[in-house]
Amino acid sequence: MGEKLQRGPVTKRIVLLDVIRGFALVGILFANILSWSGIKFLPIDTIKSFGNFTADATIYHYLKFFVDTKFYTIFSLLFGIGFSLQISRNLDNPDFPAFYARRLILLLFIGTFHALIWSGDILMLYALLGLIVLALRNFTEKQVLVSAIVLFFTPLIFDIIFMYTFASDIQSLPKTALKVYPDMTPEQIVAGFQSTNFLTVMKTNFHNIIWRWYDFIPSGRPFKVLGLFLLGSYLYSSGYFQETVGKVKTLIFWLVIGVGFTFLAINLNSSVAAFSKTWDSVLYKLIHEIGQIAMSLSYVSIIAVLLKKFSNFFLWNIFKAYGRMSLTSYIGHSVLGIIVFYPIIGFSFFGKLSLENVYYIALGLLLFQFTFSVLWFKWFKFGPIEWAWRCLAYKKLFPIRNVKTEK
Repeated sequence: MGEKLQRGPVTKRIVLLDVIRGFALVGILFANILSWSGIKFLPIDTIKSFGNFTADATIYHYLKFFVDTKFYTIFSLLFGIGFSLQISRNLDNPDFPAFYARRLILLLFIGTFHALIWSGDILMLYALLGLIVLALRNFTEKQVLVSAIVLFFTPLIFDIIFMYTFASDIQSLPKTALKVYPDMTPEQIVAGFQSTNFLTVMKTNFHNIIWRWYDFIPSGRPFKVLGLFLLGSYLYSSGYFQETVGKVKTLIFWLVIGVGFTFLAINLNSSVAAFSKTWDSVLYKLIHEIGQIAMSLSYVSIIAVLLKKFSNFFLWNIFKAYGRMSLTSYIGHSVLGIIVFYPIIGFSFFGKLSLENVYYIALGLLLFQFTFSVLWFKWFKFGPIEWAWRCLAYKKLFPIRNVKTEK
């Protein structure tokens, strides 16, 4: 990728990226809590019985517009940026490929463990696709950009092929819940997670893991994520994050495109996770994906512009701490969510709360994690899971405590 990988001061880049990473984790929490709370699997009639369906529908509408797919996009871009950072620091290190591969294999194990407790894990996919990015590390900037664009839009080509082959034979499922399966009813899914029998809960979660990976076919997410990895790598190596991201005109450019295309996609009312059976559905996916990237890049620019103009704003330090332990925070989402919602080990709120009340809990979990991360870094150098991952990757025990130098 050439010498441009070394542009810009390293310390400033890391501060910005940690703040963006912390911000992305907030959106990821509010998106993923639909699963742990059970809202995603509850029959629509049950949600209506809670009595504030209008408020829930409004919240879900804004979730679809501003949150859905946008924050995993930012996180995927950040993975690619992190890869470029690693490359830029190891241009002359012949041991880097083996080291980075070891990091990814360890991440795969972490992701596998995480998936066993929650089917929505993304770390396994990141680790597997990261190995492909590693294999492409000698691509030029132009090759990286072209590959990113081609990969991100490749699912549309497959979608058209599927449309003219077998997609029309797939029976559409009645939308009796936000997430429906052909082999289990919403009531059965909810009952599985509400069970106090460990094996029943694990069996239901494993069922969801299988279908999540199946959904990667119509959604094309592996291609998109790999494309986003490469796009993040290109944006960093080309100097975008050092020279362009913090400009107001950049923010306006991406925001106008993002809002416009997302608005069009919302009104077309289709799904990226379903096989297209008409050209309208294909058009929806194209419009949705342009809006997805543009909206995500607008969020990144908003953070960069505000960070530049209000550098002492207290929230940046919170986002920075939260982002520094992104792996711990991400897995912590699931652990806390399970404790709060699953009857098997927690407070048994699964499937019993409206979306509005679920988001009040999400806000409480977020404030808890904010406090934890800020306090943690007063005494420690790394997040707990980050520290273990680092030690295993380097095959060396690193000190984790902060050492205060006395003057």
